[in-house]
Amino acid sequence: MAMRFRIPYLLAGALVCILVPLTEAHGQALSLDVEAVRVPGVGAGWVTVSLENTYTSPVVACTYNLPSSADPTATVRVRNAGATSFDLRIQQYETSNIVTASDVHCLIADTGAHTLPGGQRIEARTVLSTGTSGNVVGWGSATTENVTASISGFTNMVVLGQVMTFNDARASVFWTNNCVNRSIPPSPAAFCVGKHIGQINATRANETLGYIVAEAGSGTVNDVDYAFARGPNSIRGVGSGPPFTYAVTGDFDTGVATQAAENGGQGGWAVLYGADPLPANTVQLAIDEEVVAGDTTRGHIAEEVYYGLFRNNQTASLAASKSSAVYAGSASNYAIPGSDVIYTIDVASTGTAPVDQDTVFLVDTLPAETEFYNGDIDDAGPETGPVAFQANASGLTFTPATDLRFSSAVARPASFAACTYTPAAGYDASVRHVCLNPKGRLKAGSLEPGTDFSFQLRARIR
Repeated sequence: MAMRFRIPYLLAGALVCILVPLTEAHGQALSLDVEAVRVPGVGAGWVTVSLENTYTSPVVACTYNLPSSADPTATVRVRNAGATSFDLRIQQYETSNIVTASDVHCLIADTGAHTLPGGQRIEARTVLSTGTSGNVVGWGSATTENVTASISGFTNMVVLGQVMTFNDARASVFWTNNCVNRSIPPSPAAFCVGKHIGQINATRANETLGYIVAEAGSGTVNDVDYAFARGPNSIRGVGSGPPFTYAVTGDFDTGVATQAAENGGQGGWAVLYGADPLPANTVQLAIDEEVVAGDTTRGHIAEEVYYGLFRNNQTASLAASKSSAVYAGSASNYAIPGSDVIYTIDVASTGTAPVDQDTVFLVDTLPAETEFYNGDIDDAGPETGPVAFQANASGLTFTPATDLRFSSAVARPASFAACTYTPAAGYDASVRHVCLNPKGRLKAGSLEPGTDFSFQLRARIR
């Protein structure tokens, strides 16, 4: 359940109260170019994942959380990666939809080289895979793409990858090696990537591969703890008695993993494992395999696994201020009885987490010595209703018919639904609270400038 907090601001007896849901359901934006997200309950049907950032050309790498060894093998499929979203599902080889819905953990980065605050380097690229690797067709360089020249400046690289298109409904999975030996992980001097189909005697249509390369290291940025590393050669198969664990420092909630090279020769891929794959100071993993051909026991010899881990410490926060000015149409230029005043409420997102869709709820409690004006706030001006809204770059919208309500109660209403008073036309002294519920999703102000918005309303001093 989303928690709420209140931020009060006083002005001449008026109270502005903003209720902001706090949640960890959103992606964790490390920067405007990089974010991590955990998508719950992904099954065989396509789901669209909305992104925190807006990307030019996003690269996506995802990992399935296999609940137990009794659950069927599943691979992550991605398609339609665009500026603000991508599609996600899981499936078996070849096209089986008999899967167990579970969380899928993803890392998204815009194409290009990025340096996070603090110096962490991340580079994201794509390449068209025209070959298909596997136990039958082989694991040689003819089936992979040499992408060594696409990256630069890494010393201890961590590779997270994904088949990012759905040109072939039959599954294939990302893999990587040093371009010479399938069992040796890539290096900055020898870096090949490809797609493989395990022990199946077939091929696949061309697919776009996405790969995100990070320098091994850890830190905190924008209230997100992160760690990138390659673990030791100790992660074995789903049929070999998982979970297999790496010790880490920290308590993480999102993890992306990619098998480093291919020791077993039967083809495999890394999965997060268990009901809680990320207990404190641990990441639980296994190597899964296709069960269409060859050995179907899902046993696999030990492999090294790359991982990127993330913990969301972000919070939503709003800052608000309220000011007043005598309405230009008043008989007097002073705030005296009989004069109208315009109250302006300025609000800005100041936290590191976004605010949930449609959940900004703002209450303005009018001073007892005023009466709300339920008419055209600026008479013959450009506004046509009793409340004026300025969205700026917040992304919010405001429709008075659905987003504006009133209350005549003494106590402040605790929800928009509790605002049930219908004001009379013109000046109405019974209006005690003006309730505002703008629609949309307000981004975190720590990364996005211009997330402020404002409301104006009019009242007469009695």
